[in-house]
Amino acid sequence: MSRIIPSDVPRSDNPEYLRLLYCLVCGTIEELPPYDGDPEHDQLLEITLEHHIFPSGEPHKGHLFRVPLDEWGRDDVRKNMIEQIKGGGSKGIAEFDADYYATSDTFMEDALKCFGRHLRPQDGCPDYKTEKMRLLPSTKAERKDAGLPDPKNAPGPRNYLCNFCPVQSIVDQKLRGARGLYR
Repeated sequence: MSRIIPSDVPRSDNPEYLRLLYCLVCGTIEELPPYDGDPEHDQLLEITLEHHIFPSGEPHKGHLFRVPLDEWGRDDVRKNMIEQIKGGGSKGIAEFDADYYATSDTFMEDALKCFGRHLRPQDGCPDYKTEKMRLLPSTKAERKDAGLPDPKNAPGPRNYLCNFCPVQSIVDQKLRGARGLYR
């Protein structure tokens, strides 16, 4: 049986994991990278939650899970985890369309679209980690009302769409080569 770790378990107890956001309204499961900082500064989660709002402005309800990365990578275990997260029961529309409840990695999908728009660069990208590629939630007004800094200046990690792009692996490889980590 696979393990689903509640989101409040510290990273030190599970060093290799990813997060899954399950929206009870949409019935979707979205993959998010690990984050261990202050929840108020989890900008990738904030950006993802922007898609889960009723027209009235009320947020959808959902759950955030941590799952071991090695187990999530196995198709049979992933299917079992999805069944556990969704609570079993009726398969709903999945009985007619097997891919209907597929999970999505929103940031990876957006990065691959950008990678394609830039004609799949192999020697770096002109937009690599520029300000326009920075991922910021659209909570500027709410943060101002609460006395919090603008998301651009908020403490916490700076997230870029580039972190999810194949160009990032090229950049990482060049950095490791410059450090003499390859023979």
